[in-house]
Amino acid sequence: MKFIHLVDPSIDVINKLKKTIKDSYIPRKEIIKLHYKKEQEVVLEKDSKIIFIAGMGGKEIGKILQHLILQVTANDRFVISPHRNILELREFLASSPLRLVDETVINEDGQFYQILCLCLNDGLSKISQFGHKIWMGPLGEEYRAHQLKRYEHHQDPLSRKFLAFLTDFSS
Repeated sequence: MKFIHLVDPSIDVINKLKKTIKDSYIPRKEIIKLHYKKEQEVVLEKDSKIIFIAGMGGKEIGKILQHLILQVTANDRFVISPHRNILELREFLASSPLRLVDETVINEDGQFYQILCLCLNDGLSKISQFGHKIWMGPLGEEYRAHQLKRYEHHQDPLSRKFLAFLTDFSS
């Protein structure tokens, strides 16, 4: 039997998920397994295929990926959606062995989220430091304007480089 494993380092989140799942109309609830673990404690099952990592910052996702990269095969996929520290995460990803399958950005109630699908296939493109496709999709212009405004007062070197990229991309 195949399972869906949900992992979180917060016991409060796990307990909330248990209640949500119990009270939901999700069919086949028995295939959902909840795990209270930190990133270094996660061990993938042999037949893992798609690993979703979302709802946390880029630094945390980077730590998890560093740990899990050693456990995946070229057939496995990561789908990630960081909530913050995206520039730092993308900087890590650009130098990692992971490759980009696809990327997009969504807008949910005025909040933008990057979603990246990654794998270990050397035949695919390296992950660009600031993204490429996310700026060209239907939300590309709106997302660029949002990011320009969000980073306009940042003075750290990575943010300044990102602003220059966005300004050049807009031209």
